[in-house]
Parts: sequence; structure tokens; C-alpha cells
Amino acid sequence: MLKIGEARKRNRLNGRASGATVQSSNWCGAAVTGSGFSSVVGTWTVPTLSLRSGQSANSDPALAQWVGVDGFSNSALIQGGTLSQLVGGRQQNFAWTEMLPAALREVSLTVDTGDSISTNVTMTSATSGTVSIINNSRGTSIVGTVSGGTRLSGTSAEWILEDFESGSSLIAFAAFPASTFTGSAVHSGGSVTPSSATLIDLVQNSELCSATVSGSTVSVRDS
Repeated sequence: MLKIGEARKRNRLNGRASGATVQSSNWCGAAVTGSGFSSVVGTWTVPTLSLRSGQSANSDPALAQWVGVDGFSNSALIQGGTLSQLVGGRQQNFAWTEMLPAALREVSLTVDTGDSISTNVTMTSATSGTVSIINNSRGTSIVGTVSGGTRLSGTSAEWILEDFESGSSLIAFAAFPASTFTGSAVHSGGSVTPSSATLIDLVQNSELCSATVSGSTVSVRDS
């Protein structure tokens, strides 16, 4: 079983593909880029995970869903969201916050498969921020603070489904039903949607997840 404190998330962009899409070995979703990003919000549903072809129950496949500021083109990142994993065939879900380079930290919010989750990540300074996570299905919420990480520059905001790392290796990536993020980001005092975002497809030996965007909705699909 994964210890949640061992989970680490790191962007691995592999180079630009055609159009406004890039490939990553562990991110799938969308990022808006530029300058002056200070906050991002997103809403998603915790999916029902399943095994991919070739995976066994002992594979313990997993994925994380989150929103964050920075990280697309630098080593700084403030983020929060949910993590889901099949452990012995049974799905476990957690809510968490993180500021790189630290590992993520579980927060005390009950999360079940199928729950609607809304998360707001906000920079309060270049080295600190707040992460508000709401379980819309249960009517519960928590606000966490993060600090002391790599200095933030506010150059991007993201809506991401991720195959995360434990130690130096990627966890087996779980299969999932088509999912969406809806949300917006605060950019130089104004609000922007993901409509003009760079899309990120997750590709390992083959493409495992592809992303599309329409207005304020980012869709991610198991490939």
C-alpha cells in the first residue's frame, strides 16, 4: 500500500507536439500560461478506477486529480486535490495539499468514489499559499496552508489528472472513465478560463490519456 506521504508530483514535459498540445509522461489536462497567475479553481468527480490490460490486483494502480499554480515551465508548484488508488482491488481516496519540493500531505477530509470535489489554490506570497478543498457531495470542506517551497513566479495555472511518483518511480497508472474539470484562474486581477490553454497528453510507451478543452471545461479521456 502506498504511504501518501511518499507520493510526489513532478511535471515531465517531453516536448511540443502538433498544435497547442504537449506530451508528458505523467500529466494529462491543461495549463494556461503567461504571467500574473495567483489563483486557480477547479471542480471534478472522483472516478471509479479499474485495472489496465496487463495489470494485476497487486499493481495497486492509482491517479491524482488536482489544480495548481506554477509547475508547467518551472520547478515551483503549489497544488491541491484528490488521490485515488486501488489497493488489493478496493479503491481508496484522499484529499491532499502540496508545495514543491515537499511531498504531498493528506488533509482531514473524507472523500469517496463518485464525490464532487472543488479546490481553490491561491498564492498568498511567493513562498506560501492556501488550498481550499470542498466535498460538494458531503457538504464538508477544509482550508490548508502551505509554505517554504520553491519561490513561485505565477507563470501558469493547471487542471491535471496525473500518474504520480513514489520515490523515483511512477506508480502504475489506473484506468478511468472519461472525466472533466471545470474552473478558472485569476490572471493579473482578472479571471480566465482554460479555453486558450495548452493541452497535455500523457504518453508513456503509448498514449494513456488525452485532453480537450471547451470554454471552462477540460476533458480528459483514457486512451
